[in-house]
Amino acid sequence: MGKRFDSYRSNWARVGAVGAMALGGVSVLALTRKKPGSVRVLAVMNSITMQAHQYEEYVDPGYMAGETNSALFHSDRPENWPLNAQGLMCANWGFSALHLLPVLAPKVKWLTLPPAVLGIAQAVAHGVIMPLRTRKAYNPGALTSTLLHVPIGIASIRAIRAEGPITRGDWAKSVGVLALFFAAGVVLPNALYADRNSPYLLSEKQLGRPEVVASASKGRKRRR
Repeated sequence: MGKRFDSYRSNWARVGAVGAMALGGVSVLALTRKKPGSVRVLAVMNSITMQAHQYEEYVDPGYMAGETNSALFHSDRPENWPLNAQGLMCANWGFSALHLLPVLAPKVKWLTLPPAVLGIAQAVAHGVIMPLRTRKAYNPGALTSTLLHVPIGIASIRAIRAEGPITRGDWAKSVGVLALFFAAGVVLPNALYADRNSPYLLSEKQLGRPEVVASASKGRKRRR
């Protein structure tokens, strides 16, 4: 009991934040179950969630990038290869821009659907795929995507459908927008800045696990 209380004392703010996210997600689903919400309001909420999602990925706990380099790419230089701080910064501008589109054009279905679908896909990536690759139950980004992106995404699709049928053409254009987003907004900036000798290093916190930090430290010593 004492150890559990000590752990809670150190993490009560995080526990409260997770509880707030869960309450927010459940509230969105409950409030829009009978009466669809506003597409624009939900888009604003989804955009705000994306900023919180990026905070979870890169700040607290923040080790998504280092875990991706080591577990997904098996990098021998997880501190800067293939993902590094510069490429990730540019790529995440793309995520922010994509989520602003439905705020600016809430009536255009093929612009409002992509962020809603992406948020649900993020939950699968962070909550299922990455844990399978890393053999860890949690991956940074899982909480915000599961507790907020998913319910907001479901509510957004309900609201979009309430304004008129979503046609095959809308879905086809939405897939095209997502494909363009991933190519130009995610793959391209990370590819442009991919450099085994990149000076844009991830921080120790962003590297995460001790063995990844140790590997990065060895890499830094080799380059000196």
